[in-house]
Amino acid sequence: MMKQLAAIVLGVSFVAAPALANDLETQCVAYASETSGDASGCSCLAKAADGAMTEELMAIQSEADIEALSDASKGAIASCWPEAY
Repeated sequence: MMKQLAAIVLGVSFVAAPALANDLETQCVAYASETSGDASGCSCLAKAADGAMTEELMAIQSEADIEALSDASKGAIASCWPEAY
């Protein structure tokens, strides 16, 4: 499941430029739909992400970027997709 979440986050960064939290949710849902991923946490993630977290999440380009996320971003992902952990 964590790989699926990583794919969603990676997809968000590939299809969108840095933007507001609503754009984060929109892109997360769109990518999840395209990849048959789990979009259930996208709204939660957009609400949890402040400006810096949104920029960080939207800038991900590799798995290494995901591993290097701030504790705040990792915590938001974990709280929005608790079944992945």
